[in-house]
Amino acid sequence: MSTGAEDYYRHDGVRITHDPFAPGMAEKYGLPGKTDNEGFDPYADSVGAGIYGGIVKRDADGEIVIGRQYQGHNPRPGPVYSGGGYTPSTKMLTDIEGQLKPLLGRFPDLVNDVTTGGAQPLHMCGMSKSKQHAVSELVVRGADIEALDTYGFTPLHRMASNNLAEGARMLLEAGADVSSTGKAGATPMSIARESRATAVMKVLNEFEGSTGTKSNVVKLNIMGSAQVPEINGDYLAMDPSTEIPRGFDLVCKQQGWDTNDMWKRLNGVDSKADTWFKHSENDSYVYWNKSDQSWWIDGPDGNGVWIVKGPSHAPPAHGWVHIASRSTKGAPMIRTFRQLKNRQAM
Repeated sequence: MSTGAEDYYRHDGVRITHDPFAPGMAEKYGLPGKTDNEGFDPYADSVGAGIYGGIVKRDADGEIVIGRQYQGHNPRPGPVYSGGGYTPSTKMLTDIEGQLKPLLGRFPDLVNDVTTGGAQPLHMCGMSKSKQHAVSELVVRGADIEALDTYGFTPLHRMASNNLAEGARMLLEAGADVSSTGKAGATPMSIARESRATAVMKVLNEFEGSTGTKSNVVKLNIMGSAQVPEINGDYLAMDPSTEIPRGFDLVCKQQGWDTNDMWKRLNGVDSKADTWFKHSENDSYVYWNKSDQSWWIDGPDGNGVWIVKGPSHAPPAHGWVHIASRSTKGAPMIRTFRQLKNRQAM
């Protein structure tokens, strides 16, 4: 890490938090001017498609291949780069009207597209000044505002690391948690301080104490569940103080439990904080379980089908595990549609 008189800065003024001339850096990534364009350039503190935002390999079933990441830049296993450069979902972030909207109109699932580095489109918005402006368009189309990449960063962490104040503000106004550590072990403010990201620090201070909300979530959409396909479809936000899922009530009666007591204990009855989501065509439902701090997708019969750990205000788009088989194969993808100031959810 660079310190004191040895501090290094990028062309945009963001502090480089490593020493680009440390022993072994040139051997691993190349000399200045001779680095791999698809990999990491330690001198410019930039990454190419092999590391972040690139096309990933998929197996015969369409599942993402997980393994060694490009150049070993991140030692954790992650989506393997297939070659071919950046994904369309990454490249089109700079042209919202001309390219991004048409792309998501044809392929709505790409709003939570997984790329190299585990980056989703909201993460990629945090990689450049021009891309940050796409945040709101992605959010109203169902993007996961607390998505985690393989570094454990949320989109807000990415904004903080690159001093992108406008993108950070959009995420916070959409309901992101200003103090989330993700799986990075640091808050966005800590990341911003380390990078000398003063513009983002100012925005984070404005939203101090904002711990995330789902009160602006109007709808969820589940797609791609190979097991129990009945759960695929739209889910509308419901008030937990006035309605309990039929399937939940059925299971409670089968087990001899008091439905109201169990509902209060597992879901909660706060009209704003404890919103649950009801399928528009059957009795499937989605809720955040307070006891295990996980999101559950329960089928029409009230039995759990998929589960994933995640923050109470933002159901994760990916990472769902089948409860019976403990497998992620055939897992669904969830879009979370949020209403923004002057923007209706799509």
